[in-house]
Amino acid sequence: MKYILTIPAGLILAASLLETRTLAQSDHARQIAASFRETQPKYVTDILVTKPDYVVFAPKANLDVCGDTYNDHFQVFDKPDGTLFAVWTQATREGFSDHHIMFSRSADKGLTWTAPRALAGSLNRVNPQLLASWQQPMVSRSGRIYVLWNQQVTSRGPHCGLMFGIFSDNNGDTWSAPQLVPMKRSKWDDPDPTVPPSWCNWQRPLRLGKDGRYLVGVSRHAPDPKTKRGRCTIEFLQFDNIDDNPAVKDIQLSWFSGDDDVLVVEHERFGSACEEASIVKLPDGRLFALMRTCGGYPFWSVSGDDGQSWSRPKPLRDRDGGKPYLHPRSPCPIYDRKGPEAASGDYFAFVHNTFDFQGEREYQNRGPLFLIAGRFQPGAEQPIWFAPMQLFVDRPGGNSFYCSSTVVDGKTILWYPDKKFYLLGRVIGDEWFKHWDRPSSR
Repeated sequence: MKYILTIPAGLILAASLLETRTLAQSDHARQIAASFRETQPKYVTDILVTKPDYVVFAPKANLDVCGDTYNDHFQVFDKPDGTLFAVWTQATREGFSDHHIMFSRSADKGLTWTAPRALAGSLNRVNPQLLASWQQPMVSRSGRIYVLWNQQVTSRGPHCGLMFGIFSDNNGDTWSAPQLVPMKRSKWDDPDPTVPPSWCNWQRPLRLGKDGRYLVGVSRHAPDPKTKRGRCTIEFLQFDNIDDNPAVKDIQLSWFSGDDDVLVVEHERFGSACEEASIVKLPDGRLFALMRTCGGYPFWSVSGDDGQSWSRPKPLRDRDGGKPYLHPRSPCPIYDRKGPEAASGDYFAFVHNTFDFQGEREYQNRGPLFLIAGRFQPGAEQPIWFAPMQLFVDRPGGNSFYCSSTVVDGKTILWYPDKKFYLLGRVIGDEWFKHWDRPSSR
């Protein structure tokens, strides 16, 4: 397999480099896109660029009523009866004063969704309030829905805040009053106790912790203790008693790999950043985390004790001894082919496979995005090996996939915010895994 440092806008790599899939979006998605012909004619074609099968939300762009042109951190989750729920961070633009948390649900398996309603934060720029961002949904065994988020309480940025939350016992028809979830402070937090910690959970918590408890990776922002430059590290958070249906203020948290054990990646040119962990379970019971970094590659780590301790992060390669995938400081999530907690042994992740090590910074163009289909390899150092890359989105830029995954009627759906603007869903079918399903690949 060959690798390149940069991909010019619009360039399609030769067939010898990768397997390209050209999949048509669903008739349903085309019909929804066409419905905007009178109100937002650009949407008719723009919604379909990434070939979605579902359209959850498209902005109305009436910003004095609701700032809705920034849609990010798109978390779709479900209940055993098949009801789908969606929560996301919305605003007029990223980091703007009207960051708020939106909620919607679908009773017909993702085809139609209720009108979004705000759960926290200010709806528009007319009456700005403190930011509410980066929500994290969970469902208890009895069906209570929790939505927690980062609540800004000072004038500092959207990652600096306390953890607040609400719950609903009727599928989101009504919600409890917001309450504070007590958080322990890290040694890297501001020494001033009045300054909240800087943290963000980019993926939704999954039942991957001890005894099926919810576990999630936490990105922590703090100055580097050596250089005093900004850095980001990862620790892990377990929600210990969600299944007891506690009041929000009584939610109990366990923190793993904190303080001196945080996951760190350092680069002599680009500083220190390791963040946005996504986690899957391996067939042998271990957990595998994939993270974006400033080092020019995605990095991975494994845990053999339900997420309490983690191995030193290493660059992601296609296999042991292979070449690492190039990647800017951009989302690189990984998901299980059969469902978020399935431990199926088959996985898919996303990379740009481009990085300029002589560039001015590690934030580089989020151009064409490639799906890499992975399979568990018992006994290997890197426990997931990957098939040749397949082109997933050929947009020349703006492919920032802060997404989630569910299974609907046996189909795995990737739910993603296209350009941090539209909220869409796309089936990840068996065609993406043909390399591994051939007898010679087993």
